[in-house]
Amino acid sequence: MDEIFIEDLRVDTVVGCFTWERQIIQPLSLDITVRTCLKKVAHSDELDDTLNYALMCEIATDTIQQAKPKMLEHAAQLVVEQLFSRFNAIESIRIAIRKPAIIAQAQAVGIRFERHRHDLCTRPSE
Repeated sequence: MDEIFIEDLRVDTVVGCFTWERQIIQPLSLDITVRTCLKKVAHSDELDDTLNYALMCEIATDTIQQAKPKMLEHAAQLVVEQLFSRFNAIESIRIAIRKPAIIAQAQAVGIRFERHRHDLCTRPSE
């Protein structure tokens, strides 16, 4: 399977659980890798035959900025759901979200997970 990746996409947004965090804009850094078949575009050389990574960046940014999430896990899940919804050719998505400079002793903290289109993990079971 082929991959399209986006590294270190910066998203400035309201994010965090604490009151002070809800009052400021903080940077997040996203890495997104989608697995899909790139054979058609490899032969055609046409944008219409692939997934538009600029649009993926726009969707990820808009999704997080509109949600103003408390938790990075929630932000990642929302992005995954939006990408699966908009691009039927995506088979799986790996996403990492880092919050740089939030802990003085660490360059960044964050989360990373992978979701597959056929996963039942899009919503937690009740």
